Amino acid sequence: MHGGVKIYRGAAGAARTYLEADRSRVDDYYLAEGTGLADRYVASPSTTIGCQPGGDRMDLEPGVRTGGVLDGDAYERWVAGRDVDTGAPKGRLRTDDKGVRFVEVVVNGPKTWSLAAALHPEVAAAYDAAQERAARQTIGWVADHATTRVGPKGRQVQVPVEQIEAAVVRHYTSRAGDPHRHLHLQVNARVWAAGRWRGIHTVGIRDSLEAINGIGHAAVASDPEFRAVLAAHGYTLDTATGEVNELSPYTGAFSARAGQIARNVDRYEAEWRGEHPDEEPGPRLRRAWDARAWADARPDKVVPTDGAQLARRWVEELHDLGYRPPNRPAALTSLPVGALDRPAAVETILVRLGARRSGWNAADIRGAAEQLIAETGIVAPDQVRVELAEDLTARALEECVPLLERDDVPEHVRSLTSPHVLAVEADLTKRLTNRLMGPPLTGSLTKRLTSSLTSHAASVTASDDRGRSLDGLDQAQRTVVDALTDRSSNLVVVEGAAGTGKTTTLAAANDLLTQRGERLLVATPTLKAADVAARQVGTHACSAARLAHQYGFRWDEDGRWWRDHANNPPAASGRLQPGDVLLVDEAGMLDQDTARALLRIADESGARVAFVGDRHQLPAVGRGGVLDLAARWAHPETCLTLDGVHRFTDPAYADLSLRMRTGEDPGETFDQLMARGEIIIHASDLEAQRALATLGTDNADTLVVADTREQVGSLNASIRDARVADGEVSDTGAIVTAAGERLGLGDRVATRRNDPDLGVANRDTWTITGTGDDGVLALTGRNGVRFLPAAYVREYVELAYATTAYGAQGVTVDEAHRLVGEQTGAAAAYVGMTRGRDHNIAHLVAESPEDARDQWIAVFSRDRADLGPGHAADQAAEDVDRYGPTTKQTRPVAMQLAALRDQPGQPRRPQPPTPPAAPAPGPAMPR
Repeated sequence: MHGGVKIYRGAAGAARTYLEADRSRVDDYYLAEGTGLADRYVASPSTTIGCQPGGDRMDLEPGVRTGGVLDGDAYERWVAGRDVDTGAPKGRLRTDDKGVRFVEVVVNGPKTWSLAAALHPEVAAAYDAAQERAARQTIGWVADHATTRVGPKGRQVQVPVEQIEAAVVRHYTSRAGDPHRHLHLQVNARVWAAGRWRGIHTVGIRDSLEAINGIGHAAVASDPEFRAVLAAHGYTLDTATGEVNELSPYTGAFSARAGQIARNVDRYEAEWRGEHPDEEPGPRLRRAWDARAWADARPDKVVPTDGAQLARRWVEELHDLGYRPPNRPAALTSLPVGALDRPAAVETILVRLGARRSGWNAADIRGAAEQLIAETGIVAPDQVRVELAEDLTARALEECVPLLERDDVPEHVRSLTSPHVLAVEADLTKRLTNRLMGPPLTGSLTKRLTSSLTSHAASVTASDDRGRSLDGLDQAQRTVVDALTDRSSNLVVVEGAAGTGKTTTLAAANDLLTQRGERLLVATPTLKAADVAARQVGTHACSAARLAHQYGFRWDEDGRWWRDHANNPPAASGRLQPGDVLLVDEAGMLDQDTARALLRIADESGARVAFVGDRHQLPAVGRGGVLDLAARWAHPETCLTLDGVHRFTDPAYADLSLRMRTGEDPGETFDQLMARGEIIIHASDLEAQRALATLGTDNADTLVVADTREQVGSLNASIRDARVADGEVSDTGAIVTAAGERLGLGDRVATRRNDPDLGVANRDTWTITGTGDDGVLALTGRNGVRFLPAAYVREYVELAYATTAYGAQGVTVDEAHRLVGEQTGAAAAYVGMTRGRDHNIAHLVAESPEDARDQWIAVFSRDRADLGPGHAADQAAEDVDRYGPTTKQTRPVAMQLAALRDQPGQPRRPQPPTPPAAPAPGPAMPR
């Protein structure tokens, strides 16, 4: 199970429509038909005593219990925050479209589980039962850990909920009619706590996503009934991915067909909405689109009209693809719970958490524990698995170090770290500060600038085909060149906005160092960036990971680092000598573990170090903040900034780009972009996607940037459809990848895994110039021609008409289009809006320009960078202040609220009735 939390705001009827749009209209089990029903659950923490809603004080029944079945009308009342039987409101309800109605996660599993269920009724029954048990476990966990906020504004505290309600809606298909058994698990925003109905603290649910996803996945993957039925039919699971091994080869073809049908429906709907603004399509029209989409995608097949007919088609398609069922049962192997090395498991959990972030919470630990249990192949009853997960969580909590020295930190705040994480940052700081203890700098860079450059100018060609002219550098660039070539500068930090000519500056510095017999070696976070640096700077460049590996550093998939001291010396191209400059480009994206290895290499070899990057662009994937640490400890004279923007053809846009970089007055920036035509507002997601698909085919040097891989995949497929229709891409003999993408002659693709033997790097882009019957692809790109085997193509080649922000950083094109949404952060927006020389256009889905402006402002308030444990501690403290501390466990809630109201110096407010006392919340996890 994977995915995000959806916070639903809006009308109850629209929520019902949202559910209807998530599955095929031939799925017999959905709300609009009146036969597909939502199951309602009521849950209280495992141990709780409180006031029964609407009644006298009494014990609430702990745990999860069924609350009946919801038909469509009852579901709408439930979403609206009303009692499903009486219609009475649960407390004071917001009636505008900003009010939170529910929090949703989707309980699903690998695609092959749904395929197995489509083939065998026994598997389907066991899978459905396992999913239901997983949903109940998830609801119970949420009830045990959810909070709400109470108290006067500005002095609120978080208290545990005493009762929640959840609705579970079962779907059997994807919206394209593909086998996709999944549950929509929706937790109502109205919860009972401290004597009345209140609003759930949605941030706490969002920050608990790792536990929710982990429980949902492990509960099914480790379910004895489900696993036994799979084994009885001859199926085995890949423990790392959870996929059914015998069905994995067929998922791509299924996804390709389903994706085409979904895109057809989207295209019809987008066209219809363009002609019928402010209207909503009805069920009859949607069914007509379904039938038309099936007919367009599969003109040789009969369009299914009900779920049973559709299931028969799935089985036929699998057989058409060559699938044959196993002819004997498979052995069900399981690691005994008692055989698990629990201390080693805890160590792995903390290593994995530390590789991903600097701070975490108990929910992150629980999620990692559940994932590890699933990966080890344990098959056990729910109670046994839960006890194991709770024990691993408790042990891991004991090994953690608190980032905050206070006892009122809410459980959802990421206020924990590990000794290893702290030690790495301490070592980085020590190595950086040691570089300031060399010979003192003589004079200032400004005074030395003229003589230094003049002494080298005679021996350096004034310019070459890369534009390396010292005369063409501005003053800031010249200062950077001087710092990089100054032998007394042991630590140089260079920051520059997008388009400030960092590459040109580095090329000039490399020329001067080469003339002096010294060397500039560039290390980058990715191999693709290294290839670009080598070509544009004219020196040896490699990925930071490659350089670390050459010097004996090793790491595993969990993020565990060590050093092989018996390793052979690095190749001459990667060997650093005293006086050489190790320059780390795109240093803002460098993680702390890799940075530590690079600094050790530089210290041992006597090389000088330079960090070049931009803290306003994308951060590291994992623990970052390396550029911040370097800037903090570098000498002021060698901590430099490039501020002259040279990329954009319009100087006025250069100024706007700098405003986006700093987030200065985003509302005013939005207004100026809107006036310039660089903000486009769409009425719906479908219309935005259709527009971007059209734009992506207009110009070969156009970049489309979105937030998630799912968005990118959808855009890539839509753009490809348009190119096929225009005759620019051939679909004849197309190769289908494991992800379900079709690749044919003329397609623009990206390789997604470094492979030195094949000569390809992650995120390199290519054009397909040849296809073979055996699945081999011939690719042509900037680095020449490559021939890729079918196995690599199937797993690691994907369409590249659109990309995420991480794929866009470092790219320059004529025109860039940025899809902006609720997941877009400030750095990702800035990167996407600075890739185009001529045009950079943001696309937003909004009801009005005012709504779009509010979204834009919200984007530039989101900073998702992980800058190390120090920053994580600051962020945790801010979260406690922003969302309120947790209640003290030694004082009843009512007493704490009274104390808050009666604090001296605070304005008096009308005092509501004192809520009944509630018990102190129990410990976060059993110990």
